[in-house]
Amino acid sequence: MEITAYYTQPTGSTPATFTVQDVINLALSETEPKRPRTVDKLRSGSPDQVLTGIVTTMFPTLEVIDKTIKAGANMIIAHETPFFNNNDDTEWLKDDDVFKHKMDVLNKHKIAVWRFHDHWHDHKPDGIIYGCVLKMGWEKCYKTEDHQLLTLPQPEKLSSIVSRIKKALNVPSIRLVGNMDAPIKTVFFCLGFTGIGDISKLKPDLIINGETSEVANTEQIRDGLSVGENTNLITLSHSVSEEPGMLYCAQWISPKVPGVKVTNIPSNTPFQYL
Repeated sequence: MEITAYYTQPTGSTPATFTVQDVINLALSETEPKRPRTVDKLRSGSPDQVLTGIVTTMFPTLEVIDKTIKAGANMIIAHETPFFNNNDDTEWLKDDDVFKHKMDVLNKHKIAVWRFHDHWHDHKPDGIIYGCVLKMGWEKCYKTEDHQLLTLPQPEKLSSIVSRIKKALNVPSIRLVGNMDAPIKTVFFCLGFTGIGDISKLKPDLIINGETSEVANTEQIRDGLSVGENTNLITLSHSVSEEPGMLYCAQWISPKVPGVKVTNIPSNTPFQYL
């Protein structure tokens, strides 16, 4: 995915400035109910910082932080952890050189990193899934009440959907367990690292997944295909599968902060395909 920037022209009623906390409050005000326990917390910087720009991304990698600095922004809204574990625990990293370097860069440039994970999934529509749906051009099939399962208007060959995904997400290759000639009518989204659940009950024609257990779901789908089932699996990688949701986040947050440049800087896949 490419870097994309948004800017909403301010009006006479627009606040003169926005702080990091203003943005957090705006985002959470539309993602009720607030969770009593959540990873959606400020992981660096100060809530009182006046914004110079916002970046949305999946993983706040050192590369993304560097591009944020060059863009003149000082707040990163990240879906995933900057600290290599879902709960953002840092005690185990106190002697880690990579962690210390990352924190030094964030502190030196006064970059606020705010996780927007749980409440973005709680948003109606689920911000991550809907962003992927938009990228795929399937928004007319989306139903908020059944947000993970889409029914396409007409069956489409799996080979055609593979081509669509590679073009829409700008990825050179994907991992597939399936039959390229299979007709696909129902698509189940399990983005990021999400359990696929009861395949036997759902029986979708296609599961689009970020990462999953190769010893469980992947093998269940492979054996299912051997006995005539039509559930196919596409695995994209965690970052690639959810990145469109953070592009949508940039589009969604920009009108709420007029006068502030909002940029989506994708973290992209960490893998090289040889």
